[in-house]
Amino acid sequence: MKRWMIVIALILFVVPVVVTAQTQQRNLVKNGEFENFSGDTPVSWETSNIPGTLTVVSSTPLGYRGTRAVKCEVKEFYGTKIAGFICQKDILLTGRDLQLSLRYLFHSVGKDAAVVIVCFLNAAGSTIGTVDEYFREDKSEFEPFVKDITAPDAASRCHVRLTILSDPESDTLHPGSYAVFDDVKLVVLPPKAQPAVQPVDTSKVQ
Repeated sequence: MKRWMIVIALILFVVPVVVTAQTQQRNLVKNGEFENFSGDTPVSWETSNIPGTLTVVSSTPLGYRGTRAVKCEVKEFYGTKIAGFICQKDILLTGRDLQLSLRYLFHSVGKDAAVVIVCFLNAAGSTIGTVDEYFREDKSEFEPFVKDITAPDAASRCHVRLTILSDPESDTLHPGSYAVFDDVKLVVLPPKAQPAVQPVDTSKVQ
């Protein structure tokens, strides 16, 4: 009975520690919850907006967790179709094993696709690798996305980009397509536990 009480006590102690360690992983992306905007531009992000002339990136009250999210949409501008595009540049990497996660809504016209792109750079600023993910199906409710990523050995920083790309068959964007992104996170995963090495009993070796 006493042994079981000790086991239960250890479980109650260890589980909160593990959960706390996971929840305290620092998000490398600034303002990934998109609660802070300056006009139509989310703070810490660059956009494809033309201030006072064209708005293809904007705040929306359709937030997943908070009161806001970011909306990227396709509009026609003097005969040219332009997609909303946001980018956070020069995110410093503190480890190679990463996890990217976000929530998104999407409405596609003409097979346009929402896309998230992570671009890795070395210390000299040269691109040495990219990871991308395309979302082609309409989602009227927030859909979760999670992907584990291993950064190239020489990567010191990265850019994170969110946008809408055209249907590859027609290579044409379609006004009316839009994506809503929220809760964007890029975290460094904890080191993987190494298997214990069992000592060899040399007395049994013939």
